[in-house]
Amino acid sequence: MIKKSDLVIIQDTREQNPLVFKNATVEVMGLSTGDYSLKHFTDKVTIERKSLSDLLGSLGVGRERFMNEIQRMRAYEYSALVIESSLTNIYKGGWRSAITAASVVGSLQALSSKYGIHVFFADNSGLVADMVEGLLYHFLRKQHEYLERIKPYLVNS
Repeated sequence: MIKKSDLVIIQDTREQNPLVFKNATVEVMGLSTGDYSLKHFTDKVTIERKSLSDLLGSLGVGRERFMNEIQRMRAYEYSALVIESSLTNIYKGGWRSAITAASVVGSLQALSSKYGIHVFFADNSGLVADMVEGLLYHFLRKQHEYLERIKPYLVNS
């Protein structure tokens, strides 16, 4: 059985404020897409982490670059966006940006329904770390369960 302590999380070299994980080992390497992935599965799972200010910038002046990232994320078996904020905080608005709360929420809904990106919210970096670790753990469990199911059909060479 896979345990969270079995996780080897890959953190992108460009991640400026690295998350601290409770159970997993972290290795730093360049990722083509996203901020976090799993060792041996960097081509299958990607997680992008955004602070609220990063998200607002990505949906405003940085939208073209962000949408290019989203397009790359679509190629993965599992891709997620974890936002370091609560949905309630987003609805409150009050930031210094022309983008409205409704526009932010609508954009996030489109990322999910149109592009298949899983969107999660977590109030602080500790909760973001827990969310990322949990998502990667369940992805790894799914992969392990699949291999266990097909093992009887594999030809020994």
